[in-house]
Amino acid sequence: MDLTLTDSERAFQAECRAFLQAHAPSTPVDYSRPDWVDRCRSWQRTLAEGRWSVPGWPRRYGGREATPVELMLYEHELAAVKPPRNVNTIGTGWAGAALLRHGSEEQKQRYLPPIPAADEVWCQLFSEPNAGSDLASLQTRATRRPDGGYEISGQKIWSSLAQVADRGILLARTDSSAAKHHGISCFVLDMHAPGITIRPIRQITGESDFNEVFFDGVRIAESDRVGAEGEGWTVAITTLMAERVGLSAGEGTLWGSGPTWADVLKLWRSRRQQGRIEDTPDSAVLRDEMARLHVEGEALRLTGLRLLSDVARGGLPAAQMSVRKLASDVWGQQVHEAVWRLLGPQALISDGDDAQWQRAYLFARALTIGGGTTEVQKDILARRILGLPV
Repeated sequence: MDLTLTDSERAFQAECRAFLQAHAPSTPVDYSRPDWVDRCRSWQRTLAEGRWSVPGWPRRYGGREATPVELMLYEHELAAVKPPRNVNTIGTGWAGAALLRHGSEEQKQRYLPPIPAADEVWCQLFSEPNAGSDLASLQTRATRRPDGGYEISGQKIWSSLAQVADRGILLARTDSSAAKHHGISCFVLDMHAPGITIRPIRQITGESDFNEVFFDGVRIAESDRVGAEGEGWTVAITTLMAERVGLSAGEGTLWGSGPTWADVLKLWRSRRQQGRIEDTPDSAVLRDEMARLHVEGEALRLTGLRLLSDVARGGLPAAQMSVRKLASDVWGQQVHEAVWRLLGPQALISDGDDAQWQRAYLFARALTIGGGTTEVQKDILARRILGLPV
C-alpha cells in the first residue's frame, strides 16, 4: 500500500475540514427530545448545500464523485467534529447505492435528488420475524395485479426509522415456485401509501428507532420495481454490502456518531490523571486489556486501509469486508466491556456526562446482529475464503 496522499487528496481533505469546522453544530443533539429528527435533518441540509452529504455520488445527484481514498478522508474528518446522526443513512448509503447501480434512469432522476438533504427519508424493509439471518427465506408477497402493478402483503421488522420515513426499499417474493434466492424482487415503496401500519419497537437503549411494519394490500406500480422481476437478491446484495461496510468502517467509531476509540483512550488517561485508577491487580488486568484492544484496533484500521487499497485498484473484496465486519463488531463489544469496568456500573446508568457511554454500551449489543449476524459472517469466511464445504 502507498499511503502517501496526492496533492488533490490533500486539497480535498483541507476543503472538507474547513467546511465541517465552519458549519458543524456547536451543541450536541439530545436524542431523547422529539425534535432530534428535525435537528439532524437540518444538518443534512447543511451538508447537502456544500455537496458533502453524499461525496461519493455523481455530481448531477449532489455528490463530488469522490474516490475511495477521498471517502476515507471524509469519514475521518466527519468523525473528528462529532456531527449529529445522519437521519437518512439508509437513503444516502444503502438505498442510494442500490438505485445508482440497479435503478433505471427515470428512477434515479425521481428518487435520488431528495436524498442528500433528507428531504425524503428512507428506511430498509428487508428482515422479517422468520427471515433475519436467512433473509432469502422471506415471505412478504408481491402479487401481480391486472393493471400490471403489484399488491404487497406481509410483515417486516427491525426497520430503522420507518416511523419517520417517506420511502422504503422493499424486498418481496414475486415467485414462490422459484428457488428462494431467485423468486424475490426489489421495490421502492411510498411509506405513506394506504395499507401500511408501523409499530415502533422500544429498544434496550430506551429509544424506538426500530419498527415493525405491516402491509395489507399495499399497491406498488411496476415502474417502482428496481431491476428485473425475480432479480431482487442481486439488488439486495448491493445494499447489504454497503450496510456492512458502513457498520464496520470509519476511524474507530464505535457506534454511529458516538464515541470513538480515541475517546476511550482520552477517558482512560483522564481517569489516570485524576487518580481514579488505583494500582491494584484489577486495574493491572484492565490496563493489559486496554493495551490488547489498542493493538487490535490498529490492526483493524490497517486492514481497512488494505481493503481500501484493493477497492481503489478496482477490486471488490466482498468476503474480506465481511471478515473485517466480524472482527470489528466483536472488538467493539469488548471495548465497551472494558469501558464498563473503567467507569463502573453506576456511571453507566446515570444521566450525566457519562450518558454517551451508557447508550454506546447498550447499543453495542446490536453490532453482531445488524448488517448480517456474526454467524452469517463466519459462514462467508468459511465458504469464500477457507473453501470449506457448504
